[in-house]
Amino acid sequence: MCSPAAEGVEDESSKKQRSADGQHNEAHDADAQEWKGHSGPATRVQSQANTGKSTRRLNSEDVKSRQPFFNRLYKRVAWKLVSSGGFSPSLNHTEVLSSSVESLSSTLDIAFVPLKDLADLPQNKTTQENIVCELRCQGVYLGMGCGKTKENAKAVASREAIKVFLKKKVVVKICKRKYCGQDVEDLALLDEEVRCPNLPPAVKNPRDLLI
Repeated sequence: MCSPAAEGVEDESSKKQRSADGQHNEAHDADAQEWKGHSGPATRVQSQANTGKSTRRLNSEDVKSRQPFFNRLYKRVAWKLVSSGGFSPSLNHTEVLSSSVESLSSTLDIAFVPLKDLADLPQNKTTQENIVCELRCQGVYLGMGCGKTKENAKAVASREAIKVFLKKKVVVKICKRKYCGQDVEDLALLDEEVRCPNLPPAVKNPRDLLI
């Protein structure tokens, strides 16, 4: 049997151990509470980062960053037209535009949609031109055309784009276009002396196509 003195020592030792365990548990709980406190804001930041693309407005920097490319493209198209005998209905407009763009290590962005999908375009029930083609380059709208086939529509769109290069100077401008019934900003290549015309509705959301 243990003596009373030994029992007293054991009781005192047990109290110290329980006190130490209690302090350890409190510290652990405090650490857990601090982790929870930091996990909330981190989750909110992550959700904010995943809310989608920026909806900032286009500005002069968007224009300035693209204008030098189209100044060079203007010269390439002009040279192509001269070597092809000038602009004419029989000219292969698609080849002239595509080869000029490719010579500057860039590409044409081509989008096709059925005419019926563009609610903002007049629907001519008697025409067989039911395919719409939109041409863009460097995030800038160049032209649009309709045709019976994709190739026809692309040829018409290329012809409309080439017409802009017949002017004295081409400039990138911020214009309004219709997309799904709403006005949206877009970059378009236009004649320097012309204000933004009533451009045809966009095939895709212009903001998703900017580079």
